[in-house]
Amino acid sequence: MPDDLDKYRQGDVLDLAYVPVLTNDGLVREEPTPEGVVVVTQTCDLVLRKRPTLHVARIISLNDIDAKPARNGRQPNLVHIPELGEKSFADLTFVATLDKSILSQVSARPGVLQIDDVRRFGQRVGRRFSRFAFPDEVVPWLRPLQKIVEGKDGNLDSPVGWALDHVVSLRLECEEGWKTTPYALTLCVVLNPGVIASFEPDELPEFPGDLAGWLYDNEGNLRRKVAEIALRLKGGEKLMGAAERYWLWGGFADALAALCIPPVSEPSSVRTAVEEGRIRGDLSTSEEFSFERYRRSDEIDLDHLSPPLPLREAK
Repeated sequence: MPDDLDKYRQGDVLDLAYVPVLTNDGLVREEPTPEGVVVVTQTCDLVLRKRPTLHVARIISLNDIDAKPARNGRQPNLVHIPELGEKSFADLTFVATLDKSILSQVSARPGVLQIDDVRRFGQRVGRRFSRFAFPDEVVPWLRPLQKIVEGKDGNLDSPVGWALDHVVSLRLECEEGWKTTPYALTLCVVLNPGVIASFEPDELPEFPGDLAGWLYDNEGNLRRKVAEIALRLKGGEKLMGAAERYWLWGGFADALAALCIPPVSEPSSVRTAVEEGRIRGDLSTSEEFSFERYRRSDEIDLDHLSPPLPLREAK
């Protein structure tokens, strides 16, 4: 084991040619890592001599289109490595356990340096292994949202892709916890700081009458689709006032939530799983989203929604 363990950090890049993968016949194959590997073990564990192993993930490069959403954290199995450039990622589908003695045999260099990058790297590695598995009956409600985000997320030329680029997080909040159906659910659309002006709850800006009529009918039902609202947001970004921008982004959040309807072919247990048969939309910025709401909500990793568990025969 190296004497200088304290110089290594989570996010360090190691020039390792392969990682071991155990196959179903009990043999170990060598998974090539031509771009090296990155250390995913937490620094506090990495530097302790009493812990003899470390964990690494292989490094891969993505094309420009796929790299943008991955950098934004949309794919939990991919974690950006800033010091290697915009297209380099830790691929957490290939994580290997190595003896720390390997550190004496390979060169190492930092993959993350800036403190914000260090925190983000650690958080996203941790998220991969701590994601909440939504109840089976809720997953079909989120599939339509998954389709539109997957289709537009990397395409910033589209209005929807442009709008999603301003969204830092999509979270699902269950008002009473996940104890029993029907669940009272809210889709929390959390924007980057500065996208909308901040208003106190009792001092919201006046809702312009023409905009209100364009977005909602007399009964408060949404008239517009996600793409229509995103087009108006993008087209008028430099001209609209703070009030119009606030209410349009609120409509965008409502439109994303309105997508969340399961197919009629789903069983009754799915169609009745959500209170009032709809998921509500809510808009905030990352500065306004409280820690309490963070605790009672869960990140929606849309590209990794778990399929229902297979039915098991009663014993």
